[in-house]
Amino acid sequence: MEKADYSENTTQKPPSEEDMRLPPRRVIHSSDNAKATRIFHASLVVLLILLTMGIIFWYQVYGEA
Repeated sequence: MEKADYSENTTQKPPSEEDMRLPPRRVIHSSDNAKATRIFHASLVVLLILLTMGIIFWYQVYGEA
């Protein structure tokens, strides 16, 4: 068996600070959920309107006794 020559690794200098920097989070985890967020917010608005209409209807039918 041959022994590994580690002398080359000891002479290398450590990587520079710029080489060790990570890319921005937005690059790694790109935002692909913008459309889903828009649909979710639109559905909340529709539910709010339906709830308001339901309360008004309920009051007109059962509220005036």
